[in-house]
Amino acid sequence: MPLINEIQRIVRERQSARVPFEANRKISKENLEKILDAARWSPTAHNMQNFDVIVVDDREVLEIIGAVKSRISEVFLRENYEQLSFSKEELIKKKTGILIMIFA
Repeated sequence: MPLINEIQRIVRERQSARVPFEANRKISKENLEKILDAARWSPTAHNMQNFDVIVVDDREVLEIIGAVKSRISEVFLRENYEQLSFSKEELIKKKTGILIMIFA
């Protein structure tokens, strides 16, 4: 398969999973290395690589991070109202969008 076809397939099939944080979810060392390698090769504005990647594996720190709550902004709601679903059933029916419950 030509490279451009593979790239197009990957772009079409990509998904963003927005799920509640799970501090107890394990990740294999192999997958962590793959994720870190992908982050290292990710493009940045003006090729500046102006970011740091921090791996946190302390369960207590992960619990604290997972408990952080942020308010959803009214601007976000207005700008994204069409993409929002107010139930899992509605999200499944739409087959796209954001489940508003993740912001609760």
